Amino acid sequence: MLVFVDESYHATDVPPAKSTFAALAIQERRYREFDMKLFDLKRHFWKVANPYDMELKGRRLLNDRALALPKNRDFAEQFITLCKEVGAVFFAVVQDGTFSLASESNKLPNLYRSLMRRVNTFMEDRFPEDQAVFFFDGIDHKTNAKIAISFNNFMYRHRWGQASKNILPTPFFCDSVVSPGIQIADVLAYCVNQRYSGRRGYLEEVFQRFRALAYNHEDPDEGFTLWGFSMIKPDEPTLLIEKSLIIAEEETISLAAATEVDGNGSSVAAE
Repeated sequence: MLVFVDESYHATDVPPAKSTFAALAIQERRYREFDMKLFDLKRHFWKVANPYDMELKGRRLLNDRALALPKNRDFAEQFITLCKEVGAVFFAVVQDGTFSLASESNKLPNLYRSLMRRVNTFMEDRFPEDQAVFFFDGIDHKTNAKIAISFNNFMYRHRWGQASKNILPTPFFCDSVVSPGIQIADVLAYCVNQRYSGRRGYLEEVFQRFRALAYNHEDPDEGFTLWGFSMIKPDEPTLLIEKSLIIAEEETISLAAATEVDGNGSSVAAE
């Protein structure tokens, strides 16, 4: 399973600032088909000669001015329909305020961990014999290495990482210009971040189409649902000890006191 991840965030001085990590998960055997058909859509709508001639970016495709154009809305609808046809699944986690990249933190930030938790749960349920391979948008060699080490340390040293048996412990990095998976993750992250920040209008239509392809894990024994699109608690401002990590990552036992946002922005998860 290939998992492409990208992020979207607001500056801290732009209330209500949100930060979002989003992922597109797709089976490796379907990725080539997805790549070719997305290129066909780009050629049909934008008359490009090469796949890399148009890099999809959420801030360009889904801003208010762009979505006012029927052509852009039609394009968004068709590439999300394509994602459905190839069996792609979406995940997104949102927190208040800004976030730190793994390269800027002494631990793997909560946005990474919460997204990984959802992917691993999905894999355990749907593809228990397989592993998910994470791809991030490459920055530079030094930064990529720091993120990879932080990711790897979490997988080997933290008990939640050790329990994530369906995630390959080594992440990979690629250039978004030639990676349609990263491009869709970028559009998804922007859409979710804008929607949780209060935007509606035409954006709501796109958001609902994305959310329809999210994976939600229901535990009937516990009466609990792990939503594919969800608000999470932000990272603590100081170095976390094990007890704090448990508070940040575990659902509280009292389900009456802890709920997750189901995409409507109604409540915050105790994650």
